[in-house]
Amino acid sequence: MKKLIDKMKVFHLIMLCIAGFIIISALPFKTQYSNIYVNVATTIEEAVGDTQNGSLQTDQAQLFNLFERTTASGFVDNNGAEFKHDFNEYKKQVYDFQKDLNNVNDLILWYGILALIGVAVLYIFSNNTRKVYYKSNVISSAVFTLFMIVFGVVTLINSISVMSNFTANSNLYNIVSVMQNPSYANTAYQLAAPEGGAAGSVEYLYSSFDCNVATFILYDVILVAVMVYSVFLFILSITKYNATAERRKELEKVVALND
Repeated sequence: MKKLIDKMKVFHLIMLCIAGFIIISALPFKTQYSNIYVNVATTIEEAVGDTQNGSLQTDQAQLFNLFERTTASGFVDNNGAEFKHDFNEYKKQVYDFQKDLNNVNDLILWYGILALIGVAVLYIFSNNTRKVYYKSNVISSAVFTLFMIVFGVVTLINSISVMSNFTANSNLYNIVSVMQNPSYANTAYQLAAPEGGAAGSVEYLYSSFDCNVATFILYDVILVAVMVYSVFLFILSITKYNATAERRKELEKVVALND
């Protein structure tokens, strides 16, 4: 344990790097669904009409059209039921998912900022370099750990909730994410002659990429790791406070004599 205590400077530097990583990684949102957006007040017909008037983004109207054409090909949701041909039936669900996803991103970003501020406070109290720990060092470490756990649990719960939502509706979100992404919108579907179909007949084929819960799991692991690490720092702080008790008493006596 003494060897660990002697490396307090390194352990606090690691915490500082972790906080910086969380902030930097959260600035551009991480998942493949961050660019999904739906205007819940606009119908498909209004979206197409508004686009023709130049008042709505073209890729959103293209999303509506592609969704109608794709779902007409018989794609099914996670329960095996065919998607309804009218995207208006789904756009509120997609919008709510995107909103919840952005909320999780905001929580992760603020969690990183909170961690950075907390580490800065620990540095102010010299928890990283002080050879003799006082109550102020233990208290600052305890407050830091408490905030990391409370806000970490809140963020984790929200992340798991959104991940569960995605898992239950991944077929829908995968389709929409491909169509909404400008780099995939033009290749989200293609025309081809159906197998055994009449000459000259065509059908729409859907091409997608693999969207999964890897990003959610990664951040859930990071959140748990940060909470565990903050507890580890707190335990080291208490240990160092107890280990430097004799030295602290000697310094207090010197101060008292000088007074």
